Amino acid sequence: MFDVSRLFGKGDKNTLLMKNGLNFSYSGPYTVVEEEVVLDQWHVNTFCTAEYTISVDYDTNNKEIIRCLMVASPENSSLTIYGRSNLGNDLVKLTSAVTNSYVQLKIDPANKTATTKYTGSKVIFKATYFQTINALKL
Repeated sequence: MFDVSRLFGKGDKNTLLMKNGLNFSYSGPYTVVEEEVVLDQWHVNTFCTAEYTISVDYDTNNKEIIRCLMVASPENSSLTIYGRSNLGNDLVKLTSAVTNSYVQLKIDPANKTATTKYTGSKVIFKATYFQTINALKL
């Protein structure tokens, strides 16, 4: 029988303790980057903030990882990229927008040359969402 207690325990301050060097790994399904693709969306009455790690894979020599934060209200949103690493080229552009109380994280291909873009990059992401605590006042 699988014993989950060999992998997890109770950590300090009510945290989940990951034992024995346990790590997370991520794979598909992936999203293909075209113009104005909505990578993620959520209702601002449910969540108010999120933290994302986004992995972009264009080809053998063009890969990128991005860490960003997004915050939203029913009429406004903000996106901050605070970490970005790649092999020499930004592969995507990220934006946020609010529509009908849903915030969207949008992704577009970055410019490869003056006439071409990194269209077709494959993207996977993980997100941590934080719930709205105060009721919305419209």
